Amino acid sequence: MAKTIGIVVGVLILGCGVMFAGIPPVAGQCAQAEATAPLVAELPWLQDDLGYESLGPAIDRSVHYLRQLPAEKTFLLCGEHYSVAWLIESLLSFKRIIAEKPSPQALTALLKKQFILCQAAGRGSDRKMLLTGYFEPLFKASLTKSARYRYPLYRRPPDLVTIPRGKGEEKKSGRMENGTLVPYPTRAEIEKGDLLAGQELVYLADPVDAFILHIQGSGRIELADGSQRRVQFAAKNGHAYRSIGRLLVEKGVMPRQEATLPRIVRYLKEHPEEQEAILHYNDSFVFFRWGDGPAVGPQGCLGEPLTPGRSVALDQKCFPPGSLAFLTTRKPRVNAAGEIVGWEPLSRFVVNQDSGSAITGPGRLDLFWGGGRYAEVAAGNMKHPGVLYFLVKKK
Repeated sequence: MAKTIGIVVGVLILGCGVMFAGIPPVAGQCAQAEATAPLVAELPWLQDDLGYESLGPAIDRSVHYLRQLPAEKTFLLCGEHYSVAWLIESLLSFKRIIAEKPSPQALTALLKKQFILCQAAGRGSDRKMLLTGYFEPLFKASLTKSARYRYPLYRRPPDLVTIPRGKGEEKKSGRMENGTLVPYPTRAEIEKGDLLAGQELVYLADPVDAFILHIQGSGRIELADGSQRRVQFAAKNGHAYRSIGRLLVEKGVMPRQEATLPRIVRYLKEHPEEQEAILHYNDSFVFFRWGDGPAVGPQGCLGEPLTPGRSVALDQKCFPPGSLAFLTTRKPRVNAAGEIVGWEPLSRFVVNQDSGSAITGPGRLDLFWGGGRYAEVAAGNMKHPGVLYFLVKKK
């Protein structure tokens, strides 16, 4: 359900494309052997800027997912093969350590003694990753169409077919025509042709609201009686994502460094006459389903609820799903008006629990911020370099 901002705005959850160790990558995919750099000789200062209270439940969700995999399956991490059972043991050992609430000094010493750390390979010689963020939006909506609420989110259509491919490959989606899988209609064809009449899940008041939900992959809607429901990613039409952020940059509408989600949304609202053409540039289209109640977080591609500030989206073909890591980058300082007044260091433990169609290779990461105004601001403006260290217990 992750999304990116800036030039690659819009990552949509596809389900985790997991590749086990020993299965060769296909062309264009990530080789796990190259996803992490050599072991870290000198540990970074492992000071977490969040309370440990949110970290334990996030780890539990990774453990729950991993326990559903064959215990003997292996993943390549930090230059070695580790079984699912050992990844679980690593997570539980770490959880036992943080249960004692050690100081940063004590925690760093304990992890140096008991764990191996290695750095994600990143994008260049400095091994840094491009970090973006995503959040869970909230919009007013209606279960019935009206003059105000007339922009639908659609259920997965019954004629959409998804075919598994080889291990490590993306699934292929389309519709059957005379026994052959053909491309499903594009975004423009779906919306202009009213092709999915009867499949409407809920109606929004603004097409830009629908665009944001397509980007984020999930969200909450508030009905007229004040009740809230969660909408969750169900499927996509199978067309490759095309960034409207990149389109606006190439058209000279805005410079690359300003192509953040808030800036793009503002442009769309200020130029309603251009909205349809811009949004239809992206052929990819997302279908939704009702999610769990608002008290339970949105699900990532592991099928587990995401934890704000802890769950990250990575290329699941590069890094073991559910794995534990330590992240360093920047986060915004925001005033009461929701304006960014500065940036400060971010350093925390995170878990690999999500994926996205633009989160590819060992140099991309999307951090889930949760819901609320701060989450919206942070996710919409986060586009920074960062460093990610994976942790695994020593054998």
